[in-house]
Amino acid sequence: MNELQRVRDTSEPLERVRLATETLADYQSAIAELGKIRRDTVDYLRSQGMTLSEIADKAGVSRARLSQLSTVTKKAPERAIFSDGSPITIAVDTKQEGESGRPVVHQEHTAAIDILNRTARRLGLDVSEVEYIVPPGLIDLNRDGLVVVCGPRRSPLIAQMLAADERYGFEKDADGWHLLDKASGQRFRSPEDLGKPGDYAYLGRLPRPDGRGYWLYMAGIHAPGGQGAAMYLERELGDLYKDVKAGRWSCLVECGWNPATRQIDRVELLAPIHQPGRQSARQRRK
Repeated sequence: MNELQRVRDTSEPLERVRLATETLADYQSAIAELGKIRRDTVDYLRSQGMTLSEIADKAGVSRARLSQLSTVTKKAPERAIFSDGSPITIAVDTKQEGESGRPVVHQEHTAAIDILNRTARRLGLDVSEVEYIVPPGLIDLNRDGLVVVCGPRRSPLIAQMLAADERYGFEKDADGWHLLDKASGQRFRSPEDLGKPGDYAYLGRLPRPDGRGYWLYMAGIHAPGGQGAAMYLERELGDLYKDVKAGRWSCLVECGWNPATRQIDRVELLAPIHQPGRQSARQRRK
């Protein structure tokens, strides 16, 4: 735990943020690897004829915890929204902090990483890496199991890929960034820009540039929207899969938070789930 103590002992606030972010990423990678080792070992022991109860008793761990682990390894079909089984890479954008100019991750995006990690583990998928997108926003989108949390203002490449969505997208005008329903022409401007505790986000599964699969994408007009999209995905994953299976789709999500704590306490669909080739987008329950 030397890294944790080093973060605690760092007195300069911006340096502490940087070290905490880097250390958290290292710990998340270690947790993912330890989870894989444990699952593989349990699978091996079961292949040798041991029951979960026997493994729990002899290893001195909770039977209930191993039972939860066993349900993960059954490969829930909705995991196809994330990956075909390949390890997941989560890529998040960064901003340059004040005087130091160092790239840092929004607090809300760190929360989104935690939510995506938790969802992936529940599905039996491993998060192999957390990748940080720095200016000018270049990223390799031709990878299996890629999840991106990055607004188009941080990456012209992301903006270019979003332009291919015939239904939803981001747009910027004299009043700032907003989300657009291209079919109706309706513009969704973030409540946060009006001083209200809320934000809007884009959430979708988009085709890779090489045409050999898809990548999962989410981003808010502001950083809280990305966290809200991750929360909506976690909560609605089963129903989303029933609707869209492993195809291409997109939707808009709304989130709200407690003004006193800035903790997000509400996520719901803002605009219907759209799939190319369907006459109209479908409205999921809120």
